[in-house]
Amino acid sequence: MAVRNLEIDWRKYYDEHHGEMADAGKLVQPGDCWFLSNAAGTPYAFLDYLNEHFEDYHDVMLIYNCMNMPTDLVFNPDAKEHFRMFSAFNLPLERTCMQMGDDSPVECGGMCYDLFGRGTRAYNCNAAAIQLCPPDEDGWCNVYGYEVCTHLVSVQDPNVQKKIGFIDPTGQYPVPGPKETHYIHVTELDCIVDNPTELVSFPASPPTQVDKDIAHYILPFIHEGDKVQIGFGGLGEEILNNLREVGHVEVYSEVACEAMMNLCKEGILTHITCSSPAAVSKEFFEWAAATPEKIYFVTQLEAIDPLGVMQQDNIVAINATFQCDLIGQCCSEAQGLTPYSGPGGSFSYIYGAIRSKGGRSFICLRSIHNDHDGNPVSNIYPWLPEACIVTTPKTYVMYIVTEYGVADLFMKTMKDRIKAMIKVAHPDYRKQLMEQIVTTPLITEWDLKDYDPFEDDKK
Repeated sequence: MAVRNLEIDWRKYYDEHHGEMADAGKLVQPGDCWFLSNAAGTPYAFLDYLNEHFEDYHDVMLIYNCMNMPTDLVFNPDAKEHFRMFSAFNLPLERTCMQMGDDSPVECGGMCYDLFGRGTRAYNCNAAAIQLCPPDEDGWCNVYGYEVCTHLVSVQDPNVQKKIGFIDPTGQYPVPGPKETHYIHVTELDCIVDNPTELVSFPASPPTQVDKDIAHYILPFIHEGDKVQIGFGGLGEEILNNLREVGHVEVYSEVACEAMMNLCKEGILTHITCSSPAAVSKEFFEWAAATPEKIYFVTQLEAIDPLGVMQQDNIVAINATFQCDLIGQCCSEAQGLTPYSGPGGSFSYIYGAIRSKGGRSFICLRSIHNDHDGNPVSNIYPWLPEACIVTTPKTYVMYIVTEYGVADLFMKTMKDRIKAMIKVAHPDYRKQLMEQIVTTPLITEWDLKDYDPFEDDKK
C-alpha cells in the first residue's frame, strides 16, 4: 500500500512506480473489489486489458459509474465466471447489457449517489484505478471533473489499499480545488501507467414539445435569486434557455452542462456549484479553470447529499420520472422491472429541496408513452403495477408536472392527491383513472361528485 509522503523525491518515486498495463494488471488479485471512477474518468484501456486476460482472474468485482465508452469486457459472456461489474448508474451501454441476460457480467446497482461511499464499502472495496491529469511541479495529480464527486468517499477511503493512476495528458482537464478533494499525490499510487485518451463530449438532446410544455409550467415558479438544480437533456436545455426571462439565478446541481457556461458568460447565471460535468467540451474545462469564481466542483458530500442541499435557501429542484400513481409514488430508474438508469442523485435534491428554506421540488414526466406495438399507454396509473421499482416515496413529493399542468401533492390528503394527479394525466385517460380509483379505499364516488377533471383545461 502506497502512503502519501511529501518529503521524498516524488519524481524518483514516479519513475520507480511507472509501468505498463501488464504491471497494473498484476495488482488485481482474487477477492479484490476495484472502484473505477465515473464516466470519462474510467480507465477503459485497463478494462480492455482485463478482458484480454480474463482467464487469469477470478472473484474480482469492478464498481463504476456512468460508463460512456464501450469496452468488450461488458459483452464477454465468458468473463462472468471471473468478474462482477457493478454499475451505479446505467447508460445505453448497460441497457444493452441488460438485454443480454446471462451473457454479461454487468449488474445494476441500487444505491443513491448520496450514499456512494457506503455503496463501495458494502462490497469491501479495497482498490481504485482512475484516470488522472499529469502531476504538477509538486507531484499532485488533479483528479479531473468527473472524479471530484467520489474521490474523497471512494478513492481516499481508508479501506482502499491499492491505487493505480492512469496518467492522461490529452483527454483529462484539471478543475480548480483543494488538494484533499481535487488531487491525489504521486506517492499515493502503487502503479503509474500512461493512458492518453480523447475527450468525450457530445451535445445535450434538443427539447421536445413535451419538454417545452413542462418547462412552461415550471418557469413561473423560478424567481430571481433562486438556486436551480437541473439535469442534462432536453428539459434541462429548455429550462436554461428561458432563464433569461427570470433574471439572475445560480445553479446548484449534480451536473454542469455547456449551456450553463454560456449563461454564465452572459451574466444570467451568477455562479455554478456542481459535482460533475455532463459530456462537456474542451472549451468548458478551459473556461472552468480560468474562472473559478464562476464555477466550482464540489464533492458528493456537498452537492449530492440532502444535508448539503437543504442548507441552500430557495433551491428549485427539477428531476424526472418514468411513471407514477395517483398518490405520488414515482418510478424513476426502471421501466417496470427493466433497469434503465438508476437512483442517481435525484432523491438528494427532492428531499433536500422540501427541507430548504423557500425550496421547491418538481418531478416531471410525460403523460403517455407508446408500447412496443405503438399503442399509447398512460404513465400515470391509479396504482402502480405489480412489476415496478419505486424510487421516490409519495411522502417526499412536492410537485408533479406533465405537459398538462402541475399537481401540488405536498402534505396533502390521499383524496386531494388523487384529484390533483388526475388533472395532469392525459385527457384520454382521466375518466378511466377516476373509474378505477373509486374501487379502492382511497377515495369514493361521493368525493368526486362535483369534480371536473377537465376544469383546468378550460381556463
